[in-house]
Amino acid sequence: MLVNGYNEMKPFLPAINMKGTPTVFNDALDVAQQALVEDFIGTDLETLLEQRVPADAKLLKMCQRVIAVEAFLNSIPEMDLILTDSGFGVVSNQDIAPASKDRVSNLTAGLQAKLDEAKDRLVTFLLASETYSDWRGTVQFTRLTDGLIFTFAEFKDVAVYNPITAATYPKTWSEFLRLNPAMNIALTSDVASYISPDYADELLEKVRDREVMVPNEKKILQIIKISIAAIALGDRDTGIQEVIKATIFMKANPSDFPTYNDSSAAQDLTLEHSDTPIFSMF
Repeated sequence: MLVNGYNEMKPFLPAINMKGTPTVFNDALDVAQQALVEDFIGTDLETLLEQRVPADAKLLKMCQRVIAVEAFLNSIPEMDLILTDSGFGVVSNQDIAPASKDRVSNLTAGLQAKLDEAKDRLVTFLLASETYSDWRGTVQFTRLTDGLIFTFAEFKDVAVYNPITAATYPKTWSEFLRLNPAMNIALTSDVASYISPDYADELLEKVRDREVMVPNEKKILQIIKISIAAIALGDRDTGIQEVIKATIFMKANPSDFPTYNDSSAAQDLTLEHSDTPIFSMF
């Protein structure tokens, strides 16, 4: 286990104040570790971190924070309930007044924000790490990066929130992760049809490999991310407007975008799509 019970969990959760070494969180910790492995680090890193080598202490702590906070957060709804022969009852302690719903709600919201930030830091750390470069060969790396937007914080920077996207806009890292297939489809279908499949692939690999980009390409990357997020959230009109903006800029700066400008998408003076009017490049 990466978090061995209550004593290793407590440092990440100042709100916990329990006597002894309770085992009430053990199953939640196990489930949270399984989720961490499946969604983020993979089994090879899990095995490595369970050896607790000092050189891996920083990554281990990041993973422990995610596990501890997620386990506690998932346990909150049933923490004051016990099942008796007569049915469910509420735990009572004459020395401690029960917390109000508002306080519990505020605690939950704060922990969720802490968990989302912890997951962002973990992904950012792994993406930048040379020590754990083998992680880039995992299913987790491929899935986390194939939509071109790698973290929840980055998504919130580029995603347009409006009446169209409000219903599908993710509120947590888990909801953001579930949106990833839609972002991948947006990149490889709608966006690629405008910027060309070759350039869509090239851009994704450049970002994955942390290649140095010229300023103009960084500008285009930001516009394309806005387009991907909008389309994935159901605001296709905004997404198409943004990717068209990108093509105009790339045609005006051909030396910075050779793959796009050598493509059939760029060679056509007009692009016609079934859902949009014919758009003139000039």
